[in-house]
Amino acid sequence: MVNFLSVQTHFLSRSFLSRTLASTALFCSMTVSATAKAIELDWQPREQLTHTQQATLNQYCRGAYIDGWQAIQVQPSTHADAIQLFANAIKQGSEGDIQLQGEAEMRSSQFSLQADRIQTNASGYYSAQGDIRLRQASQLIHGSEVVLNDEKITIEQAQFLFHDKGIRGSASQIESTKGVIFIEEGFYTTCEPNNGSWQLYGSSIKLDSVSGFGTAKHVQIRIHGYPIFYFPWLRFPINDQRHSGFLFPSFGYSSSDGFNVSTPYYLNLGPNYDATITPHFVEKQGEGVDLEVRHLSRFGTTIFEQASFSDQEEGLQITRKLQTQQQFSQAFRAGLLLEDNPTEELYPEKNSTSLGEQDHYERSAYLQYDKGNFSANVTNKRYQTPDADEEQPFDWLPRFSASYYYSSPIFTYQPEAQYTDFFIPDSSKTDGIRQVINQTFSLNATSSWGFFNPGLLSQYRAYDFNDKTTEELHHTSHFLDSGLILERRFTGSNWRQTLEPKLSYLNSPFRSQNAIPDFDTSEKELTYEQAFSHTRFSGNDRIGDTEQYTLALESRIYDANNIERWTLKLGQVFYLQDRRISVTGNNDSDIETEQESPLLASISYQENEPFSAALDLNYNTEKEALELGRFSARYAQKNGVLLMANYLYQVDSDNFMIDTKQSQLATIFPLTDNLHFFYQQDYDWLNDQDIKSVTGFGFENCCVKASASYQRWLDSDDDRQDGFFLRFILRSLSSAGTQNTINSVENDYWNEGNIGYN
Repeated sequence: MVNFLSVQTHFLSRSFLSRTLASTALFCSMTVSATAKAIELDWQPREQLTHTQQATLNQYCRGAYIDGWQAIQVQPSTHADAIQLFANAIKQGSEGDIQLQGEAEMRSSQFSLQADRIQTNASGYYSAQGDIRLRQASQLIHGSEVVLNDEKITIEQAQFLFHDKGIRGSASQIESTKGVIFIEEGFYTTCEPNNGSWQLYGSSIKLDSVSGFGTAKHVQIRIHGYPIFYFPWLRFPINDQRHSGFLFPSFGYSSSDGFNVSTPYYLNLGPNYDATITPHFVEKQGEGVDLEVRHLSRFGTTIFEQASFSDQEEGLQITRKLQTQQQFSQAFRAGLLLEDNPTEELYPEKNSTSLGEQDHYERSAYLQYDKGNFSANVTNKRYQTPDADEEQPFDWLPRFSASYYYSSPIFTYQPEAQYTDFFIPDSSKTDGIRQVINQTFSLNATSSWGFFNPGLLSQYRAYDFNDKTTEELHHTSHFLDSGLILERRFTGSNWRQTLEPKLSYLNSPFRSQNAIPDFDTSEKELTYEQAFSHTRFSGNDRIGDTEQYTLALESRIYDANNIERWTLKLGQVFYLQDRRISVTGNNDSDIETEQESPLLASISYQENEPFSAALDLNYNTEKEALELGRFSARYAQKNGVLLMANYLYQVDSDNFMIDTKQSQLATIFPLTDNLHFFYQQDYDWLNDQDIKSVTGFGFENCCVKASASYQRWLDSDDDRQDGFFLRFILRSLSSAGTQNTINSVENDYWNEGNIGYN
């Protein structure tokens, strides 16, 4: 028969026990070691969980820890510090000592202690033996013996579990006194029971909650029982505060560099600013050091970065970057970007900063205001161009721009204004001030069966050049966009199809622009979507002349759930006059005389999950040849199979010679539930050579992710490079390894260390 006794005795011990249980959560960030079996109490396999609980797991987790803690309900008439005692037999001595025998349990509103035997006395001394379970919310400690009083608590052969973080471990002994915890021969891991993917071991650990630091001796990180890293002594933080110390190193190997290693050191300089110093060693290149300093204000972040490398052949190489983004209100923000290469054409061989090798290093500052449909911006921008053979961009000293958008059921009005002071050091080029006003006005006649939207585009340009000359240009274009939307349903199903004929007309008269320089103009690529654009060029210098109409036919197929599955588009532009304006201005030797554009086709298919594909074609009917062919396909099954294919064929519009002919094949293929194979090959069919090839394997479970790959690629100088790349992450602990700066399917698999892959 189970006896029950409610007592109110010396509750300093109860409070001390609760504090000790809370402090044991310091295991969440410590490094410990032992060989005890993992706690499996409270573990539930996936198939035994509810649907709600299963929904919280990722695809690789096989179950979860379910907290078995239940606090007692304290009655209003009961003291808040009441402890309930349960046992097969309860004995109380004359001096207030109590003994619980057989299925003994002490339970309060904050903790419970279960054991075969429990002894306590009025002075606050507790001891328990045999199958001990010490619980409070989201925490469980299992051991063979517990002794505690107001001064300290000692747990022998302890196993611990933190349900919310999935952290478990064991130690031969845990002792806590005055905010300091001592652990002998223990380990911890976030891996599931019977999964020894990684464990962090230590022979002796001291955790000081007052200082916020722990120290450990003879620390090992083991993966499947094999030591991977060893530290004779380690100091580490044991709370959520940032502390200075070494981060995990990264390392790699390539044919051009040999072995390389980087060892970052983190400096906690203050509550809102810190720094990271990263020394580098590259076997065949030299040594270097990177610096990153971060500052956080209530408005935004500021980051300074510098990469310095002493190359064995080229000497010192340096790049610097300062960037700040500040949001002063919901509408008003500002930013600054300063990029610098003081060593001119040299670039650090090893660089962990965000500033890569550039043709032009930007120095800019901006103020931005956005509210509703109104936007305004002022930007000052300069460039450093280390290579004298590179054409330097124009500086903005400064640029002011503003825009507004108004739309009603009757009409749409969109004005834009811009003022830019262009400057370039090259005295042989023209620079100066450009003022721009663009205004678009269109009528809205739209219904469920079609649309009819006539409009006009007014463009004004005023130039005040530094050579004291001026130019002015007024231009008005007229346009009409119209279309019908016809629809039918497939017989015997809820699928439906639309048929959408479209007609677009554009009249942009010729205006001579020989005296106007090209500050920022580029010609737009002719695609199906561009066929309906009201401008031929991007930028604000060139106003393309044309009179043209576009005929097109679109069709969309929707399934029973109203999801667009097929999209088919076919169109062609017909020109009513020659086009004399080019990027360089009026060029009578380069007049475009074609009366029609290539046939412009676009086809896409989208299935709910597994498959999508898109095809763009430009077919020249006069030459009966393809000008552009672009294909992409993606197949992604729920079982993890991923296939990607891309192909690009393009000809030079000037001489109609093949300019690009490249393909890409990539796959991620699951070999088991956790092991994956990934492969990519990019091939240049025009030059008959590999551009990039990647072969590798990846492994992932609930607590580990790793990838190993061999990669070969052509760099920016068309020199062939190769290397072996290893990356792994021990979830809730750290990550190590290095990645290629060239993007590939390995980055898709790695997915920034997150669960699963793109």
